[in-house]
Amino acid sequence: MSHFYGTLKGNRGKATRQGSKASGVVTYTASWKGAVRVMAWYNEETGKDMVDVSFVSWHGAGSSKLIYRGPISGAEQETN
Repeated sequence: MSHFYGTLKGNRGKATRQGSKASGVVTYTASWKGAVRVMAWYNEETGKDMVDVSFVSWHGAGSSKLIYRGPISGAEQETN
């Protein structure tokens, strides 16, 4: 059973991918001007599902900037 689950939809239809606690899931959405990367991962120290959302360069275009790092729920504070 997967711990993380990702979907995407484009002109060729919908696709899904699964990730474990060990592998996580990484996605990119890009244009010729840059990209956004989303990395879902499991924090073994806290036992929480986490996410990093960042602007990243893509084929030399765009810049890198972390937008959000925290619980995947988006909650300011999680109670477990």
